[in-house]
Amino acid sequence: VDGTPFGRYRLIDLLGRGGMGEVWRAHDTSTNRTVAIKLLPAHLAQDHTFVQRFRREAELAAQLNSPHVVPIHDYGEIDGRLFVNMRLIEGRDLQEVLSDGPLQPDRAVRIVEQVARALNAAHKRGLVHRDVKPSNILLDEDDFAYLIDFGIARGADQTRMTGTGGVIGSWPYMSPERLRAGQVDARSDVYALACVLYECLTGATPFPGDNTEQQITAHFMEPPPRPSIADPNVPAELDSVVATGMAKDPDQRYATTVELASAAQNAVTAPIAQPTENLRAPAAFVATPAAPKMPATEAADLSLAATQQGPVVGPPPDMTKNGRSWWPPRGRPGLIAAIIVAVVVLVSGVVIYQLQPSGSAQSATSSTPAAMPPPPPPPPPKPVEEAALDGLLLSPAEINAAMGATGMTVEQPWKTLADVGLDNPSSPPECLPLGGAGEAPVYNGSGFAALRGQTLQEPQHFTHAVDQFVLLFPSAAAAAAFYSTSTQGWQACANRSYHDNVHNVEMNTGPVSTANGMLSNSETNPRTKGWTCQRALTARNNVVVDVAACGHNTTDQGVSIAAQIAAKVPTSP
Repeated sequence: VDGTPFGRYRLIDLLGRGGMGEVWRAHDTSTNRTVAIKLLPAHLAQDHTFVQRFRREAELAAQLNSPHVVPIHDYGEIDGRLFVNMRLIEGRDLQEVLSDGPLQPDRAVRIVEQVARALNAAHKRGLVHRDVKPSNILLDEDDFAYLIDFGIARGADQTRMTGTGGVIGSWPYMSPERLRAGQVDARSDVYALACVLYECLTGATPFPGDNTEQQITAHFMEPPPRPSIADPNVPAELDSVVATGMAKDPDQRYATTVELASAAQNAVTAPIAQPTENLRAPAAFVATPAAPKMPATEAADLSLAATQQGPVVGPPPDMTKNGRSWWPPRGRPGLIAAIIVAVVVLVSGVVIYQLQPSGSAQSATSSTPAAMPPPPPPPPPKPVEEAALDGLLLSPAEINAAMGATGMTVEQPWKTLADVGLDNPSSPPECLPLGGAGEAPVYNGSGFAALRGQTLQEPQHFTHAVDQFVLLFPSAAAAAAFYSTSTQGWQACANRSYHDNVHNVEMNTGPVSTANGMLSNSETNPRTKGWTCQRALTARNNVVVDVAACGHNTTDQGVSIAAQIAAKVPTSP
C-alpha cells in the first residue's frame, strides 16, 4: 500500500485539517484494514500533563459500546505524535447534508433518534458530549448515523477555554446554564440535540444571529423557535418537542435524549395538525436561566471536566510603578472578540464528566403541550443607568474592612479603561484575560457603555491594593454574555505559568472558580512570599463587577468585595 509511513500505518489521504491536528485515511498493516487516523499537533506530545490526560480520556472513550458511536481501535504516540485510530466512516456529515436544505420530518427524526441512542449510552457511563452539532454527526449511504468526537483529546491552546476543566462547545447549540457558569450535565446534551432537531427540520439553527453576542442573548432570553412556523410542512406537534428539549430550565427538559427522540417519533406519527399562532408554550419558556443542581469541541476533542476552585496573583509591592502598575495591565485590544472568533472557528470536542444523581430532574414523556398554560415569564430587571454607577463602588472604609487594613485611600479614580501600552504584555497571549481589573485590552469591543472604578492602597509604602470596577452594559443578557466569554478566557490560563513582560517576572496562576456565579482566580510570584492577588468578576443585571485585590496572604478578599458590590446592583423590574 502506498502512502507515508507512520509506525505500523500508511497515511494515504488527508481528509481534513484543523486546530487540533489532521485526520487521515490510513492503512493499518497489522490488521490489513483501512482506518481513520487523527494526528494531534507535534508539540502536544511534549506536554507531560497533556499526554497523561490524553491517554486517560481516550481509554475511557474507547470503552463506549454503541453502534452509533465511531469505535476507537487504538491510540498512543508514534514518532513524537499523539494519534487515535478510529473506524473510517464513508459518507457525509449532517451539516453537509443540510446544506442541500431541510430534511423531511420523518428522516430528521430517524437521524436524531440514532444520535439520541449514542448519547444515552454515553450518559449511562457518566460521559457528556458537550458538542452535539450537525458537523459531528456522520451519515453513511443508508442514513445510519454516527456521533463522532468521542476519544480525541482537548486542545491546550486558547481556543480550548477551560484549562483542565470543561471545553467550550459551539454557540448555536449551547444551553443557557453552560453559557452562564460553564456547568454541564446530560441535560445540556438534551438541549443541543433539540437544537439539532430544529435545524434538521428547518435548515437553520434555532437562533442564527448576526454575531456571537446575539446568539448568546437568544439562548438566555428568547423562547425556543417553532419549526412549524419556519416550515408549514413540519407537524405542529414537533413544536412542543423542540420547546421542551430547549427549555431554559434544565429541570423542565426531557430527562434523557431517548425521551426526546421518543416524543419526536410520536409527533411525526400523530395526526398532522396545522400550526396555531397562539399556541401556548410549555413550561420550558423561562426568560432567565436557572442554575443546574449538578456541576457541570475542529473534529474530535475529549476533555475531563472538573469543577475547579481556588485563589490567584500579581507582582509584589517592590515592583510597583506609578498608578496601577502593582497589578500590571496585560492585553491587546479586541481580545474578547478574538477569543470568540477562535472559539467559533476552531473549538470542538467531547468532555468526559462524571454525572451525579439529581432528584429534581423532571422528564417530559409526551409530545403534547402542557395541559395548564405556563405562568408568564417574569419581567426583566430595569437596566441600571450610568448615574447609579458611583453608588455601587465600596467606600474606603468598606474596602479597608474587607482587606483587614486601616489606611487605604483612593489613589486613582477611573472613568476610562486603563491601558499598559505594550503589544505583548504577557506570554503566552492566552493569559491576557487574567490581567488587572478594568483593562482596555479586555473590554474594548465588548459593548460596554460606561464605567466607574477606583484604585485604593495605603499611601507610599502600601501593603494592600484594590481595584474595583463596575461596567455598564446595554442589557442583562449582554452582561451575562461578557461573563460567559470571560469564563472561557480565564480558564485558558488556569494552573499554569506565564511571563509578565511589564515587570519581567514569571507568574503562577491557580485554578479558576465559577462558584455561585462568581469568577475568581489568584496569582503568585514564586520569588516572593505571601503576596497574592485575587481577581473576581461577576455580572448582575446589566452591570459587570470586576475586582483585583492584592496583599500578603490574600485569600477571598477579591470575591468578598465583588459580592458586596453586586449586592448593591438593583434588580427590580
